Amino acid sequence: MDVKHQIKQFILSEIVSNNGEVSLEDTDPLLESGIIDSLGMMKLLLFLEESFSILAADEDLMPETFGTVESLSLWVETKMN
Repeated sequence: MDVKHQIKQFILSEIVSNNGEVSLEDTDPLLESGIIDSLGMMKLLLFLEESFSILAADEDLMPETFGTVESLSLWVETKMN
């Protein structure tokens, strides 16, 4: 399973409580659309750090990083390399 798919699955199963009724595209705005709130962002960050063995620095915690599934997956892949 690739990074993008794992992130999307986590968001849909652990953050969005919709019983599968909401679709999530890679470029959907996560923060502006209300898909993720501040608590969801912290849960997502913890998931990313634990699942991909990365550590987020203060400068990584920008709205641009958490803007979309696409931007999150690019950030994770960069941190892993």
